[in-house]
This record gives sequence, C-alpha cells and structure tokens, in this order.
Amino acid sequence: MDAVFPVEQLRPLHAELFPGPQLEGRHTASCEVHFAPFELPNPNDDVTSEDYEPLSFESPLRLDFIDLPSLNLNVLAGQTFTFPTNPEPGYIDGSIYFVGAHNPVDITRITFGTLTEHGLPVTFEGTWQMEFEASGFQAFETTIHTTLQRRAGTA
Repeated sequence: MDAVFPVEQLRPLHAELFPGPQLEGRHTASCEVHFAPFELPNPNDDVTSEDYEPLSFESPLRLDFIDLPSLNLNVLAGQTFTFPTNPEPGYIDGSIYFVGAHNPVDITRITFGTLTEHGLPVTFEGTWQMEFEASGFQAFETTIHTTLQRRAGTA
C-alpha cells in the first residue's frame, strides 16, 4: 500500500508566472511554484538497510497551458478561474518531478488576491496524482497559498 505524502511539509516560497506554449493558436500561461526543500522517508526502500537514503523533495510544481486572460498581475487580481482535470479539454498540464518521474498534478482552481508591493497572493487547489508514476505515495488533494511574481526577464 502506498504511503501518505507529508503534505504538511510542503512550504511554498513563491510562484513565477511567464508566457507559456501556444495552444490551438492561442497564447497560454505557464507557472512554477517553488517550495522549500525537505527530506522524507522513502516508502520504496527498507529504512533499516545500510544503504537507505531518504527522498529529497526539491523540484518546483510546473503548470503549463493555463488559459488566463492576461499575464498582467493587475488584470488577474481578484479573479478566480476553474479548470477541468486531465484529459478534459482546457485542463492545466501540471506535474512535479519527484522520485525520478513527472508525477501529474491536476489544478482545478486558481484564485488571485489583491496585488501588493510583494506580488499577487495566489491559491492553487488540486490533486497530486503521486501513485501514477509509482512514487510510493498516495494521491492527495491540497491547497497551496503563495505569492505570484512575473518571472524576471518577461514583459
């Protein structure tokens, strides 16, 4: 049986918004959510073994093909967007690189707060499909609160 992922250890640092790939002739947005790195037990390994090493969680959550009206944070402020799950048309192509594979993440709701001098508060709601690539962890739903910034070097 797959282990429970320690969701309480996910500590978002910030998110970056930038131009994404084109989809059917339309521009889309991409986003990376960065987390503080941490170690966690490896459910696929024997913790009593001399060779045992815990897993490192240090990759950003990558989201592509986000259908937003703009990349301008002023335009996004105060808005909420909902999205279907993969493979329904309009889904966000999300994944987290963990345990040597890109584990799918279905983001179904993005809520933008009020713009401040530090960035735009943003909330991502969705399901991390951790069992899809045999990571040893169960899928889980989570809500991530962080601050969104435009990626440096993007207009």
